[in-house]
Amino acid sequence: MKTVRRAVAAAVAAGLLAACGSGGADDKAGNGASGGSSPSAGASPKPSVKAPEGFDTTKGWYASLDWLPEEQVSSRPPVEAVPKAGVVAFLQRKGERYVVEARDAVTGKLRWSSAQWQPPAPEDSEDEDVVPRLLVVNEDGREYVALWAYGQGKGEAASGAETSGEDAAGDEESKAVSFVFYPADSSGKDIAPVRTVAIPADADKSGVTVDAGGNGVAVRWLRPMHAAPDSATIDISGNRVQTYPEGKVELPPVCAGEGRDSCSSGEVAGLSPDGPVVALDTGGFGVGGVWVSRDAVPPGTNSAAPGDRVWQILGGHVIASWNPPNGVAGWGATAVMAVHDLKSGKLKTSLRCDTEAGPAYGLFKPVLSPNGRYAVAGTLAVDFERDQAHCLDDQAAAPVQLLSVGDDGIAYGYQKADSPSGHVPVAVPLDTGKAQALPKDAEVPFLSLEEAGGFELPGDGPGKQFVFHPRR
Repeated sequence: MKTVRRAVAAAVAAGLLAACGSGGADDKAGNGASGGSSPSAGASPKPSVKAPEGFDTTKGWYASLDWLPEEQVSSRPPVEAVPKAGVVAFLQRKGERYVVEARDAVTGKLRWSSAQWQPPAPEDSEDEDVVPRLLVVNEDGREYVALWAYGQGKGEAASGAETSGEDAAGDEESKAVSFVFYPADSSGKDIAPVRTVAIPADADKSGVTVDAGGNGVAVRWLRPMHAAPDSATIDISGNRVQTYPEGKVELPPVCAGEGRDSCSSGEVAGLSPDGPVVALDTGGFGVGGVWVSRDAVPPGTNSAAPGDRVWQILGGHVIASWNPPNGVAGWGATAVMAVHDLKSGKLKTSLRCDTEAGPAYGLFKPVLSPNGRYAVAGTLAVDFERDQAHCLDDQAAAPVQLLSVGDDGIAYGYQKADSPSGHVPVAVPLDTGKAQALPKDAEVPFLSLEEAGGFELPGDGPGKQFVFHPRR
């Protein structure tokens, strides 16, 4: 588990996020800041970036991860866009505890900061500290910002929190996946979480997976010496946690009458408005008693071995991988990627796509545009309103990896290139799906909000800085 913990620490690059800028009364008063002062509205950021022309680089604000070790600079930082609330959420460290800091995406003004939370202890006293991950969750139209971590015990419950989960099942020596949830539209300081959840889980070195796609939170973990994972779902507003031990999930009717014993194993891949989306180990997925993937097979797939598997759940859609007519996806054959409606299972669009092609630029993260119309994931881009998808794995033999997309349908990313960095910045209008080269020294937004974009400043050595420029 030490390996898993180090991977988590690298992935979230946790630590001190110090907001910098030109004076701000809220931070000077101690309102959740962690060194430095709050940027004032409209202050011109220093330093700045060469951003695409759709962003106003004469205005904005910036923040820094000054402590970040050099070996973690390339990891995705603990900074998340919260679109409806119009804030950027940061993970801050206060000694051994952590807080969420939410700042206005355009001005940088501090909207709210959470109460301090101490995550579960490491499994082994010689291991490194457990570092929580930052997560943005949508449930029934409401946004939450969460911290979660896996470790020994349940972590320190924040003051004023309402708890759920099997709290009585674990003493201080048990292992658990622990969460704290904060309303994204909060205001003020020392905001208590509306829910504190601890799910007992004994995970092996494969670790724990948490997904916030769809309508809530799905958790999966693999126990030592087990072939299939256990699952759980969290209903934040209803204050309910449902666990699904290996092989005991509510399966969709994909195996009815087929006599296949292996169909008894599955996992919860996400949540739909009508219940959990179940993914079977043998292939096939759906929502029990509502819909099943075999009733929405995309054209150009292998009818003998469809291989239908959930890849991502984004907003109100399931993005699935299917086997092509000849071969097996991932074994020398390019998968058919299909978009299904989350509520009905209906097929919306499909195409062949190698989602992992493109330059080796950090770790891509599937994201939605702020209004939820568009999604990008690796080389795949989707316009849900038009039921249209593009794959950028073959852009003149130079694949593109996409990082963000705005409400205007302009996605940004990097294209593989014969250059010292191995990639060049591009913009991709999703009405055409064709990459357009940006100046070679331009930066592209890694976060996209309705009125602003977030950029990572280039640099060598330890530390990382971020600048946020408003859209023109």
